[in-house]
Amino acid sequence: MAPELDLDTRLRNPPTQARSRERLRRVLDAADQILARDGAGAFTTTRIARVAGVPVGSVYRYFPDKEAIVEALAMRYWTEFADLVTAAAELDEQSQMPDPAAGVLEALASAFRGRPGFLALWYGGLRSEQIRDATRPTREAIAASVERILAVHWPGAPARDRAAAARMVVVAGDGLLREAFRTSRRGDEQLLAESRLMLGAYVRARLG
Repeated sequence: MAPELDLDTRLRNPPTQARSRERLRRVLDAADQILARDGAGAFTTTRIARVAGVPVGSVYRYFPDKEAIVEALAMRYWTEFADLVTAAAELDEQSQMPDPAAGVLEALASAFRGRPGFLALWYGGLRSEQIRDATRPTREAIAASVERILAVHWPGAPARDRAAAARMVVVAGDGLLREAFRTSRRGDEQLLAESRLMLGAYVRARLG
């Protein structure tokens, strides 16, 4: 099940009733399906309404334009990814992963593979600076979860150093993942392997 969407997006009329929330979910599910199956070129409000089985007016009831749908969908993807890393942090507290930075990177790579709609959005010309700014808080949430993981593995390291390392893992990991999936929708395995090695070595060097 998709995570609850943070409605601090450019929704024209945020839904308050269960029926309206369900209709909004169907619209976003349809948008994801179109991206995953047909790519960014097929991403139109008319097509989304048809796949969702709602009048096109219902789409415009929530979203002023196609860009607002893209923003909401990007928020949905990144919220899901942030929740995944939070879950990894919870599991790591019970059973430590061998290499935390590499483990987080691989978890996100697996999530990217499982969301072809996200890849179509990110690489199909729909991504913008506005969308990157809107999804920034989710990457900050990922950094907080990474910091939580690092605290399990390096409890004696200063909190300031763990926070700096977590931020670098997210910033560098974001760029490395984007490059790996730019060349292959399954992720360039050699690049991912080198990325895991690099991030793991950095964290160990940084935290001791």
